[in-house]
Amino acid sequence: MSCDKRLKDSQTCVICMPVRRGGRNVVTVEIFIENYEKMKQRAIQKRLNIKEYVNDFLQLYLEKEEFLSRVAPSLSVDSYEGNRITLKDTNKKVLVDVFYSNGELQCDVDQSNNCIHTKFIWMIPEISKIKTNDTRIKE
Repeated sequence: MSCDKRLKDSQTCVICMPVRRGGRNVVTVEIFIENYEKMKQRAIQKRLNIKEYVNDFLQLYLEKEEFLSRVAPSLSVDSYEGNRITLKDTNKKVLVDVFYSNGELQCDVDQSNNCIHTKFIWMIPEISKIKTNDTRIKE
């Protein structure tokens, strides 16, 4: 089995050839050194090897994405700037601005800090893009 991925607008062709290790097919990927170092430290803290930690991390992320696509299929991030994230809500056919203020997310459409829009934002990685007093929220 092989995966053949041709990158758009590029002459680079990446071919991944899986190998069998521990009874499973695996491929090698490149990770930026700064991300590797952070993940390595987290793996050490959790007493896992880096391979186990990265695979667990990716599995949880993929499961979270699948969960969100089931419980909030109509929501997606449109943009973010400053202390605001704008969501696209296809059910309501509207763009929804959600602001971070005083430690809470506030939805302009629902006038709530506990609606589907604010709950959705607390669950997505883009939460770290919101600025609070000129600093980003730490994950």
